[in-house]
Amino acid sequence: MARDVRTADFLDGEGEETRLRIARRVGEMLSADDLPAAERLAAEALARDLVGDVIESVRRELSKAIRHARYLPREIALKIAHDVDSVACPFLEATEVFSDPDWRQLVLTISRGAKVAAARRRSMSEGLALALAETGDTLVTETLVENLDAPMTSPVCHSLIERCTESVWLLDKLAARDGLKAEIASKLCSVVSAAARDKLSRIYDLTDFTDPIGVEAEFASLSRLVRETSGPRLVALAQRLVRDGMLTPIFLLQVIRQGSIEFFEVALSVLSSVRVDRVQSTIRHGDRASMSDILDLAGVPSTLQKDFWAALELARTRLRSIEPDSSP
Repeated sequence: MARDVRTADFLDGEGEETRLRIARRVGEMLSADDLPAAERLAAEALARDLVGDVIESVRRELSKAIRHARYLPREIALKIAHDVDSVACPFLEATEVFSDPDWRQLVLTISRGAKVAAARRRSMSEGLALALAETGDTLVTETLVENLDAPMTSPVCHSLIERCTESVWLLDKLAARDGLKAEIASKLCSVVSAAARDKLSRIYDLTDFTDPIGVEAEFASLSRLVRETSGPRLVALAQRLVRDGMLTPIFLLQVIRQGSIEFFEVALSVLSSVRVDRVQSTIRHGDRASMSDILDLAGVPSTLQKDFWAALELARTRLRSIEPDSSP
């Protein structure tokens, strides 16, 4: 087989079957640890020729053959990574030639299918997992979460929770992972389904976060999520809390006492079915009677409405101190 790797010019005029055979042999040689320097240079020359072959099956065969090579010239590895999925995916799922900085750049430029292949890797660093969590679409992040070899560290989990707040089913899969940190488990309790929350409670002993009686402990977890959520995502969060039975009057009272007025406005709008702009105007400038009307529609009992009004007046004072010209 030495004749196969003497020079890249050897490929000129060869048919597909011969090229496939050479691709396999090149992969064997580049994967060897004790290949003499001269033969490695010849094999690399052939690999550079094969990686640009017009026949896709030849490039695919090369990709499979060299995916376990411990060293490859950078231009060969990058060209394979950016080839069509049938060529790139087998290589990206197994190769160890890329560093974390390489992966951070690659996930920005490779195809969706290639990202899915990377998310299936059995060998995965936190850097790659975080890059996929931060940039991948739903299919990529689902593959990442389902890959039991992918490290679910705090940064990776925080990124997934932040980006996938509307994909409860995906976060349920994350909650099913073993070995989550306590802080992640408690944060997930506020964004997953009731069934997943019950499972988290049993596994991580988080009864304070799942028992409706433990309102204060539950709020400690939910308030972090509220602070980290903004804009249109506030509506999705409020709707999910309603669905899970967690948007209670007691929790709402805690929200306004803590000064999370934007979420308070959205939550009241969701509960009362009153347009958010009207709710916002009432909360910020309305009188006690108009505020009571909205609280009634939101299901807040009359016995708590005095407390709500007191908390709202305090929140208005804070707003005036920040925006002195906001009052009409």
